[in-house]
Amino acid sequence: MSSVIVSVILPAVSSDEKFQRFCSSLFSGNLSIELLVCDNLGKLNINADYAEYVSVISSENRTEAINTAVGAASGKFLMFSDDSVIFAPEAIEKLIVASGGKSAVCNVGIIAAGECSKAFTDNFSAEDTATKPLFFNHLLSTRIVKSNSIQLCGSDSLSLMLFIADYYRFDSFNACKEVLMYTDIKTEFGVAESVLYLTEYATAFRLTDNSTATLFFISTVLSALLPSLNEAFFLLLKNIIREFSGNDMLMSWIRAAYGIDTYLLCDENSVYADFKFNGANIFYKEVTLPMLPDAVVRNFYSGKYGVSMLKKCIGAWLYYKFYCQKDGFLKKFGCKLGRKLLGGDFVG
Repeated sequence: MSSVIVSVILPAVSSDEKFQRFCSSLFSGNLSIELLVCDNLGKLNINADYAEYVSVISSENRTEAINTAVGAASGKFLMFSDDSVIFAPEAIEKLIVASGGKSAVCNVGIIAAGECSKAFTDNFSAEDTATKPLFFNHLLSTRIVKSNSIQLCGSDSLSLMLFIADYYRFDSFNACKEVLMYTDIKTEFGVAESVLYLTEYATAFRLTDNSTATLFFISTVLSALLPSLNEAFFLLLKNIIREFSGNDMLMSWIRAAYGIDTYLLCDENSVYADFKFNGANIFYKEVTLPMLPDAVVRNFYSGKYGVSMLKKCIGAWLYYKFYCQKDGFLKKFGCKLGRKLLGGDFVG
């Protein structure tokens, strides 16, 4: 393998079908990429075309496996990913250009109920990207990760977001406004493994006093805990926010952004019954998966894609063409036909 540019870590594999689709998307370009897969089942079916670029790390402890993968990463850049992800053409190349040699983050297309919406507004900020458990759109510097010994505290989505927040204590990112990745992942945080470490993280961020990293951390914690707030999470949130109670600007931002009475929250006598929060997921305008017909035909005749993939590509093309038509029977029928050809892999 030539010198690796990007190390992509896949913390888990949910199905062979998704894994094959993910690999086809990841290795569709000419960039030198290595894929480190954390798999404790040992049943991965790795296509011979890119087997030399894939390493499997097996361990009954998933957190240990992911941290091992981080340590083994040999690329200049590092990314976590999910097997539900579909990469737009030259997505990683565009992220590298945007990074300026450091780090970058892009927008994401979220597929839900047959619709594709942007995860973030066009002019998203650091704290915006922390409001959803989307860890795979961050391109990080491997050197900064390793020189600062950044590791995961767990394998759930909150742990991965905390890893990224920890990274931003030592680096800043450049935003790439394009939607470069698509996924149908649930936008709900998994927190079971990571909540025990949140107060330790809070202390570290307070001592670091990096405003961008702190906003990312606070946004992540609030977005993870508030939707499923209970008495235990309330006490945890209370301890975390009190760490920053001396930062008047941060307290004002939390009140404005999340509608939280931070004075009451930081009052040692306040209780869970006093606290109210009404939250809702926000998605932005519809986006569509870019289609490159020439590339589809070329990859089909070169043997890279089989008949089933060509059928899905034709389905995507048909769906797009009919979707752009005026509302009516023809549009409805055409979109239905396109979805039928796409099957369960419809992502745009």
